[in-house]
Amino acid sequence: MNKLIIFLLATLFSVSVCAQDSTVMRKHRVSFLSEAELSPAFFFKGRGLSFSTVYNFSDEVSLGLGAKPFMMHYRERDTCYEYFTVKTDGRISWHKDTKRGSEFDPEFCLPFYVTIKCAFSKRTNASPFLEIRLGKDVLNATVDFYRTICIGARFGFKKHYSQAVNVSFGWQKNGCDEDFHDNQGTILFKAGYEF
Repeated sequence: MNKLIIFLLATLFSVSVCAQDSTVMRKHRVSFLSEAELSPAFFFKGRGLSFSTVYNFSDEVSLGLGAKPFMMHYRERDTCYEYFTVKTDGRISWHKDTKRGSEFDPEFCLPFYVTIKCAFSKRTNASPFLEIRLGKDVLNATVDFYRTICIGARFGFKKHYSQAVNVSFGWQKNGCDEDFHDNQGTILFKAGYEF
């Protein structure tokens, strides 16, 4: 009889431990996130990577720091030049030249930011989330903060879904001194790996 009671208590204890362990995925753990990012706008395309280190306060809320090195590639366009020249004999000649180029040189940007991410489900392998970033570009003379807001999905795998593929879509702005950047921001596509 004592062996049966000990067996039942041991079974009950192991079931409760497994049940608790199955719900804890990332709580009180540090996660690293690397994402490829694309931000197409009318005048330029932003391409780059972001690297974040976050502390997971719970399976739903994480807070961290990150950096996003990226390039802004401006669209090329044709510029036509028309002009007249007067030759030594008095004849007037009309000329037309076309040059292809962009209005600005490509820019390298490096904002450092604070990120907060809120997931809306912790017990599934697919969880929607909301992410907000706020920071400052350290390479450009920015007059405004770097800021991003994204919604996306986290597709977890491995034990307790601790590793994941993140896909998101949102809006970003990294204001610079140039009038060219005085816009309402750009859309942003991100895909990355969390471990």
